Amino acid sequence: MIQKISLIKRFIRYLFDLKSTQEDEHKTYLEIKEGVDFKGKNLWLLAFAIFIACIGLNINSKSAVIGAMILSPVMGPVFGIGFSLGTSNTELFKLSLKNAFRIILVSIFFSTLYYLINPYSIETAELISFSKPTFFDVLLAFIGGLAAMLAISRESGTQVIIAVAVATSCIPPLCTAGFGLANLNLEYFLGGLYTYSINSIFIGFGTLLMTKYLKFKKHSDQNIKNVNGWFIGIAIAALTPAIYFAYNLAIQNMFQAKVEQVITNEIENKYHIINYDINSELQTVELDVSSPIFDSQIEQNIKSYFMKNNIKCTQITIHQSIEENQDLAKEIKKLQLEVKQLKNKK
Repeated sequence: MIQKISLIKRFIRYLFDLKSTQEDEHKTYLEIKEGVDFKGKNLWLLAFAIFIACIGLNINSKSAVIGAMILSPVMGPVFGIGFSLGTSNTELFKLSLKNAFRIILVSIFFSTLYYLINPYSIETAELISFSKPTFFDVLLAFIGGLAAMLAISRESGTQVIIAVAVATSCIPPLCTAGFGLANLNLEYFLGGLYTYSINSIFIGFGTLLMTKYLKFKKHSDQNIKNVNGWFIGIAIAALTPAIYFAYNLAIQNMFQAKVEQVITNEIENKYHIINYDINSELQTVELDVSSPIFDSQIEQNIKSYFMKNNIKCTQITIHQSIEENQDLAKEIKKLQLEVKQLKNKK
């Protein structure tokens, strides 16, 4: 029995072994260092990626935004920060940090320039979505950092790195920050910067943990300025607003689901609902109700359905239309069409 357990453990270790397929550590270091360097080709690629992302956000084009994320070289310095902290490489850490800040400045410059010279700069759903990150974005960034470092330490890990760049969405938040700056909108500017920062921090954190797990040789015997303590502190501080946003998002989704359920399962059984609009953020509901004759009790009756289901709406607006009038309007249009046809025959 003990021998069988030992064989199972050995088989599991064999399945999940990462060291046997790992490339030479120095080669991994050179790849990361090359990605950290931010000048020449990488700078031009970033400028192009920013313009493509801005256009994509401007016209609500997901494909353009994804293309920009694939093209952009913003991940290099972020990986460099995590790797340098994991290997205690002070020189690489300083270079990565400097280039990470350079990326932010260059990205905001080009995105602001785009929104200043473009007359069609409007708030779109895609643009707004990158101003309020949630805990789920943090989770994506952290897992992405783990996956990216694992890919970098193998031969031909480019596809995984591209996938991580798309999943973690580091470019669009910088475009949102540029839009905020161009339009003097502090909420979008700070929201975009915060989204980019929290993505970068947790990608770096995931890279750091994977570097330590793979047991890369340390460049120095001491951690860079007791990095374990302050890095975790920064991560927790950055995580707090994201948890708050995630909580608000959950509340809004629950409100939306409960209101839709009441409308579908209860109100529509008694009244003919033509259309309805739910604002889960403001917790308001607007309904278009059709009835044969004017009913002064409709508003009170519909509100009672929400009260009965313990749904607290800040405002319920009900627009009542009379079916008879609608039928009359249809008849008039029909007669007008017939008269027109008769005139044409003459």
